[in-house]
Amino acid sequence: MASMGTSRVSRAGAAALGAAAAAVFVTGCMVSATPGPAYPSPTGLEWNINRPGADYRSFDLVTPSPDACQSACMNEPQCAAFTYVNPGIQGPSARCWLKGGAPQPLADSCCVSGIKYAGAPPPVAVAPPPPSSTWQGTPTTPPPPPASGWQGTPTTPPPALGRQWEPQTDRPGGDYRSFDLREPRPELCREACWREGQCRSFTYVRPGVQAPSARCWLKNVVPQPRTNDCCLSGVK
Repeated sequence: MASMGTSRVSRAGAAALGAAAAAVFVTGCMVSATPGPAYPSPTGLEWNINRPGADYRSFDLVTPSPDACQSACMNEPQCAAFTYVNPGIQGPSARCWLKGGAPQPLADSCCVSGIKYAGAPPPVAVAPPPPSSTWQGTPTTPPPPPASGWQGTPTTPPPALGRQWEPQTDRPGGDYRSFDLREPRPELCREACWREGQCRSFTYVRPGVQAPSARCWLKNVVPQPRTNDCCLSGVK
């Protein structure tokens, strides 16, 4: 019986030793295992990658978290890429660099980078150029002035006044009043303009053009002159 007991103890001891050895072996494997290569994060982070250049601003991070740098880039429309720098590289704190472009990636254990877009920011929409002219017509030529039917001969104003007639000239526009003349005499229209302070120019229209009588148009501006046998004008 004692011998049997010893045999059972021996078997139990052997089993315990075997279990201990297995544990030591497993533990040794766990201690001596080395980490595998780093892979890109499913959140778009590029581990051990620096993207130097194209920075438009940088700042220290309160916590050493690449996600905080990535979030800052996502919140700024002009940001196309970012680089997170580990604490102790550019200062005691981690630093975040935001970039207006997407520089080429360089392997560097100092950093974690990422891009917002697949390559570069989406292109800015450019308005299409205006359509080319499709004009197919021929510019119309204004009709010739009516045949001359001038009645009356304008008198030459006194030389001392230095005022010149503009025969066969119309100055359309800028009228502030008009009236029929009792006689077809352009000097009556001219004299009416001289008497009125707001008058700056005038146009005399011969009889039969706008009415049976001659008509005078007084103007408070000096419109552009146009050749026309209907009229005679002047500038004050």
